Amino acid sequence: MKAHWVMSGTGPQEFIWQGGEGNHPEMPTGFGAVIGSQNFKEIWWLEAALKAARSVARVKLPAGAATGFLVGPDLFMTNHHVFENEDDARSAILQFNYRLSVDGDVAERDEWQCVPDSLFKTNPELDYTLVRVQQKENRSAADVWGFLNLRHGAEAHVNQRVNIIQHPQGRFQQIAFRDNQVKAIGDNFIQYLTDTDYGTSGSPVFDDWFHVVALHNMRVPDPSEPYRWYRNQGYKIEAILADAGALIPV
Repeated sequence: MKAHWVMSGTGPQEFIWQGGEGNHPEMPTGFGAVIGSQNFKEIWWLEAALKAARSVARVKLPAGAATGFLVGPDLFMTNHHVFENEDDARSAILQFNYRLSVDGDVAERDEWQCVPDSLFKTNPELDYTLVRVQQKENRSAADVWGFLNLRHGAEAHVNQRVNIIQHPQGRFQQIAFRDNQVKAIGDNFIQYLTDTDYGTSGSPVFDDWFHVVALHNMRVPDPSEPYRWYRNQGYKIEAILADAGALIPV
């Protein structure tokens, strides 16, 4: 065993370059084997992602699908452009655990209904809707799947990484967590590079501690090439909290 490799790594004299001639001054030195920015994650990060994913549901619509998530014991959030009115919410089915299991089998999904007659609040300016979820067998949806606490006080920052648990194109639940930096922040929104697709509307945008920092709502065109998408966008959770007030629990 080369014991000095274990703690210090191999030195230049023991490394044979296989990538052609020339030096690579853009690569940092003195940081072990970190190539560019470091991508290490504590293993609890995977546990936190799986826990957060439980509260995220596929929104099955009469025509198409979207995403949403529980933000209270019986309170569900998605985009205004998903649930523009009470009839939209009434006709939807919320499908939790809509995913593939590790062995490739389809997991057993759990379906719930919205009851907009009990509670329905929407805001097209911030593109969010809150709706009550009907109980089943004297249990709330959060009794089964938990909910994401929005009153955490965390905010997004430029160059921070953000992760999105979603149902792109209505597919089984997925997470996007690579090439995922925040690139711009406005008064009420953030823009990021994290991948999305049709069906991602209404997804929670998480920081690396799985606090929800935004509600994903749209893709952003390149100002110089309007048919080329170069960022994604979501509305800040603190802006939504300020508008929704006491409807969202502490």
